[in-house]
Amino acid sequence: MQSKFIIKQVQNEKGFVLISAMLFLILLTTIGIMATDNTNVELQIASNDRMIKHDFYNQEMGLAVARLNSTEWLTSTYVTEPVNTAHFPKANPVAGNDSNNNEIDDRSEITNSDGEIISIYKVRNVVSPASDVSDWDDVSDFENASMHPANQLPVLEHEDKPPVGSGYDPKNFYIRRFATTVYSPAEDRKVVLQEGLYKAFNKH
Repeated sequence: MQSKFIIKQVQNEKGFVLISAMLFLILLTTIGIMATDNTNVELQIASNDRMIKHDFYNQEMGLAVARLNSTEWLTSTYVTEPVNTAHFPKANPVAGNDSNNNEIDDRSEITNSDGEIISIYKVRNVVSPASDVSDWDDVSDFENASMHPANQLPVLEHEDKPPVGSGYDPKNFYIRRFATTVYSPAEDRKVVLQEGLYKAFNKH
């Protein structure tokens, strides 16, 4: 009787070792899956951060390009417009639409060397009260015109005397204030940058 009991006890111990090994393998597998998932999430975060930064730099470049290339505000038609008119510099539109299904305007879009649209800009008068942008194509993205970034800039008079220290004599020059709103065309990362500036005009 004693020897039989010992054999059964040894058999039970062998079963315990097998179960322990299986539980340990399950634990290691779970830890491995969790580590893999965590790595994937970190990679996605890093990728999104890189895309947003890249988009931000594109829009910064867009502000500079708009400053240099937006000549519409130097035309007699634009200068003689009512001071409270919101304005979108439009040229002859190129056939087709951009990635947001907006009509492409070849003077308000910026493309890279591959022909991909990376930035879209609009120019408006900075006026008091804020000019109406209700006809802009992206107003619905910001609920309404009053919530649009273009109307969140400080309200100033469109026409004014040149700032002190600007080098422009108020007797001979006056300024008009403008704001450039630059957009990322990518809907999944709506980067919007703005810049205020003024142009000096001779009174004579």
